[in-house]
Amino acid sequence: MDPILRRSSFYYVTSLFFYMSLMGRYMLTRDWPVFEILPLFVPIWILGAFFASESDECYAFLRMLPVPDRRVARTKFALILAAVAVQWLLMIGAALTRMDEGIAEPSTLVYVTVVCAFGLLVAAGYQIAVWRFGLSTMKPVLGVSVAAGIVMVIIHLVSLKRVETWPALSQLGVVEWLGGAPWISIAILVALALLVYRALMRVGIRVKAASEAHL
Repeated sequence: MDPILRRSSFYYVTSLFFYMSLMGRYMLTRDWPVFEILPLFVPIWILGAFFASESDECYAFLRMLPVPDRRVARTKFALILAAVAVQWLLMIGAALTRMDEGIAEPSTLVYVTVVCAFGLLVAAGYQIAVWRFGLSTMKPVLGVSVAAGIVMVIIHLVSLKRVETWPALSQLGVVEWLGGAPWISIAILVALALLVYRALMRVGIRVKAASEAHL
């Protein structure tokens, strides 16, 4: 098995397992605003898995193997993409099963897609930053980002329950508009996210190669 997959996939798989076992099940049992709040944890969870993976990575060991920089970068980006894609599929599936109850709406599918796309691109950006500036430099930034994300989600949840005028992100005008033709909107959003992600991967390959050249 690919040494990178063997080493790094553990963190993404366990992250997905704990996320779905601790939080994902609520999408099948709880009322609104479950689909407003839980998707917001996806970027946080992905960054957590990414942080654990990079902290345990040994690039000095990888340099001893016949593994080119392009392969390392592609594998790392593929892991991030796979982790986000699985969570997106599971949440879309849960939303579809609850649409008859009125807990989820067509706009919910768009909202979940937007949040997952955001998490995907943010994780890609952090991967490039780690290769460019080093993990030791990025650790505080990653830690602050995860902590800030958690705080913002909690504030959003509390405000939704206590402030009548607090806006629900899944019901914003543009999301509702895109929800008028959800599958077309989702296809376009996914295509755009993947195009940007591919561009970031190409940047990541160059940055990874440049960082190794200076070691």
